[in-house]
Amino acid sequence: MQTYETDVLVVGGGGAATASTISAHQGGARTMMAVKGRFGVPGKRGAGATSNPMADFWTIRTVGPKGGFFNPPELVHTDMVQMGLGTTDPKLCQVFVDEVSEATKRLRKMGMEFESKMLATMPASEKTKGTNNIVQIQKAVIEGTNTEVLEGANVVDLIVQDGRVQGVVGVRDDGEPFVIHAGAVIMATGGVGQLFQYSFNPPGNTGDGYAMALRAGGELFNMEFMQQGMASVYPVQAMVMLYEMEEPFRMYNGHGESFLEKYLPDGITLEQVSKDKAFHWPVSCRDTGIHLDRAMHNEVLAGNGTPNDGVFLDLSRGERGFQPEVFDKFMRDLGIDIKKDLVQVQLFHHTSNGGIRVDEHTRSSTIEGLFAIGETMGWQGADRIGGTMLGGSQVFGWRAGKAAAEACKQRPDASNVTASLLEHMIEGPVRKMRETKGGKRPSDLKPALQRTMWKELLVEKDAEGLARAQQFVDDERERLSTDLALAEDLDLALAFEHRNLLDVAEAIIGAANMRTESRGSHYRGDFPERDDENWLTNIFSTHVDGKLRLEKKWINEETGWVDQPGDVRIMPWG
Repeated sequence: MQTYETDVLVVGGGGAATASTISAHQGGARTMMAVKGRFGVPGKRGAGATSNPMADFWTIRTVGPKGGFFNPPELVHTDMVQMGLGTTDPKLCQVFVDEVSEATKRLRKMGMEFESKMLATMPASEKTKGTNNIVQIQKAVIEGTNTEVLEGANVVDLIVQDGRVQGVVGVRDDGEPFVIHAGAVIMATGGVGQLFQYSFNPPGNTGDGYAMALRAGGELFNMEFMQQGMASVYPVQAMVMLYEMEEPFRMYNGHGESFLEKYLPDGITLEQVSKDKAFHWPVSCRDTGIHLDRAMHNEVLAGNGTPNDGVFLDLSRGERGFQPEVFDKFMRDLGIDIKKDLVQVQLFHHTSNGGIRVDEHTRSSTIEGLFAIGETMGWQGADRIGGTMLGGSQVFGWRAGKAAAEACKQRPDASNVTASLLEHMIEGPVRKMRETKGGKRPSDLKPALQRTMWKELLVEKDAEGLARAQQFVDDERERLSTDLALAEDLDLALAFEHRNLLDVAEAIIGAANMRTESRGSHYRGDFPERDDENWLTNIFSTHVDGKLRLEKKWINEETGWVDQPGDVRIMPWG
């Protein structure tokens, strides 16, 4: 196998990865990035989710001065904790509040252009093509250092001995295995959007960091909480955020029929649902807006969708209250005149709110020398405020680089990693996959997995659907083991990604099945009410002897949590 050695290894190529790489380099460490596909090309393997989704604007949540009128830190912290409904880590929220302003200043110095000093907003433009350019700006900084960037490098597993990470093993795009010995590893692999048929995540976001941490003895938590929201499905995929609409939503199914009313519970009006939904883009059961999302999802699953698997949204008589001119221009640039054309929309997975459990320095709770940042890191709760993931990637990415540079000074001797361990970790699995003479390539298997998980895990869940999802995972593992065909070099890396998707799917299914209540982004149709008496807690996922173990453990046991009257101060909140 090709062998590399470095001080700090960053796995991933998005905004969190680039921030941590710069920080680790400034901390005096030899740095290396292992990136799938090509580094820094939006929408491709290797660019990460930071620069992938298309929208009319992007925001980093800003924090004003203490005692000031605009977003004072104490109120932003309160809002973030409240959004999580008792499941968010308040210590990590405090780190964000304390350091996001400095992170924004760093980006400005690197060349990032924001709309104003008060609002760190990036409207879509011809230059950005509906994304932000954080990765491209920080990539240019990295190119001015001696950081080694391995492109086409698909990390498969962590090397862990005696509770400490010693590097990683992986396979290149050409199918050849490799090993990287490292004093510290920063997981910045993004989320698991590719588990779902409709997602804003680029092709390489397959839950690798979650799955590798699980298999190595790491802890995941809050995996049942996922942010989801409306986007167009035709002619292109783009976020549709209808903040502060003053009149009821008008939607029609593929037959031209109005359908929202038939999904509303008794006593709930379309006017109330539309009013609540106009103040948050994400799917959430904290108000009646959940019923609009349920209606969209279920109408398509009932076979009444448009030719492009969505529903029709009529905006000819409505207008968004927040930056309407920006949204109108963005849609026109996509070939959609919202005053004349019906927009075909669907619900997409956006981000995972949970992830690897870390401390304030992004250190893994169970594996020494392992760090997790960006969407791979767990710190958000049942819901989250908009702009905190993009800002958090910079805050915690910077912290991780600094901490990893210090941690690698106590790096273990690479000679301790035995040939037999590497054989067990990579050559054995590679050989097994290559020797399987089945009929299905990974790309053949993926669509059914994505459709099943989009159907059963997003928007609305129940015990029967979760059982179907778990059965599919069990059957898919068997198909991957016995019916796999590797027709091209990249298929080997894609097969390992498929294994990761199944491991993470099982963790999400297990946590969602265990939490028999509805809270924030987690809505159970068979348990539609929030139940603080039994479920004001977090659910942790680990692997014990290769099997998933779930445990109720509340991260706020010592400090407690009290629901805030009025719920959320910032409107719209996400």
